[in-house]
Amino acid sequence: MPNQPKEFWDMRAQTYDLTSGKTYAETYDSTAARSVKYLKPSDRVLEFACGTGLITLRLAPYVSCLWGIDISPKMADIARQKVRTQDLSNVEITNTDLFDPTLEPGSFDAVVAFNVLLYLPDLSAALARIRELLRPGGMFLSATDCLGARPSVMGLKKLVKSRIGAMPYTAFFTRRGLERKIAQNGFAVLERENLFPNPPNLFVAARAKS
Repeated sequence: MPNQPKEFWDMRAQTYDLTSGKTYAETYDSTAARSVKYLKPSDRVLEFACGTGLITLRLAPYVSCLWGIDISPKMADIARQKVRTQDLSNVEITNTDLFDPTLEPGSFDAVVAFNVLLYLPDLSAALARIRELLRPGGMFLSATDCLGARPSVMGLKKLVKSRIGAMPYTAFFTRRGLERKIAQNGFAVLERENLFPNPPNLFVAARAKS
């Protein structure tokens, strides 16, 4: 069924860079630029829902190692091909779920999750898992469309599609609501910035509380 996350994102994989990648090109640049301020050359980083690697490739030069995971095999394949083409020896891409037991608690200095939080039916569980995977004081960096902030054509389309089952669950956060949700799940928000006019794309940098 196309409304199942894996199948839906597999279906989107081949055209993703030409659609969302093109629309959000400057936003991806801004996301990466803001993220690297919180990353160190010695960091071990997990990228949750790496997609086709649009931001993965931008972050890799700034960290020790980056493990990109995605539930879509086709998205992961495209990202893996890009990594091979650019010979990024510090990047590994796998078709892995956030809750996979091979991801060990406390094993990452930073977890990044870009343009995925709005598609999670249980955001609190995902944030708890991210905090579990981080070392004490580790960084969580995200950028998320906040479709509930104000009306937009894109938001309306996603609302209709998610309600009729043509795409997976989609949340309609406000910026304040999303920031509050992150803070309620064990993170101290250090920075927040809107990176796209409408719908707002909220960048958040947050540190895991001890």
